Amino acid sequence: MSDTTDSKGAMLVLDVLEALCGYAAVGAKNGELAEAVKTSAPNITRVLGYLIAKGWARKAENGRFYPAPTFTRLSFAVLADFQRLETRISDSKRAMTGY
Repeated sequence: MSDTTDSKGAMLVLDVLEALCGYAAVGAKNGELAEAVKTSAPNITRVLGYLIAKGWARKAENGRFYPAPTFTRLSFAVLADFQRLETRISDSKRAMTGY
């Protein structure tokens, strides 16, 4: 497999994940995701297999796909990192100014 093919495949996975996040509350059908990222249903099936194996997507009993908690926790990790930085800045400011 060439670097170009690997790149396209990686971009498709990321595009599907991004589209899937837009269906977090209601879930998405395979066809909805295919339409959203302008690809075929078999490509979506393959990509969702990767995302499910990674723990970043899940398929519900109703057949719809959702972002999995493992993936959604990543956004909280980003927020926590910013909160740690804000705390350090506040502590430094307080130490330098007394406020």
